[in-house]
Amino acid sequence: MRVPPRSQPLPRVVDARFVEARAREVRAVRARLHAARDAAPRHWEAQSLREELLAALEQLAVAVARAGAPLPYRLRAEIDLYRRLGRRI
Repeated sequence: MRVPPRSQPLPRVVDARFVEARAREVRAVRARLHAARDAAPRHWEAQSLREELLAALEQLAVAVARAGAPLPYRLRAEIDLYRRLGRRI
């Protein structure tokens, strides 16, 4: 199950501030996931946070691509990892 997209669609042309806002969102979700891992969450809580992180990573990837920059390998690899984790569970 994927987290629903943001209520506001991504703009066609983005600037560095928009990309940085998406990156901050990814960092915030990642921090919540790490905190939940330390607290030994229930399976469904961890899965929900992974789905939220995947959605944030995908939005960041779209923002980077619309800004005309190439997607970093690590970003593509992390998206692939969380997609595979979502299918496995």
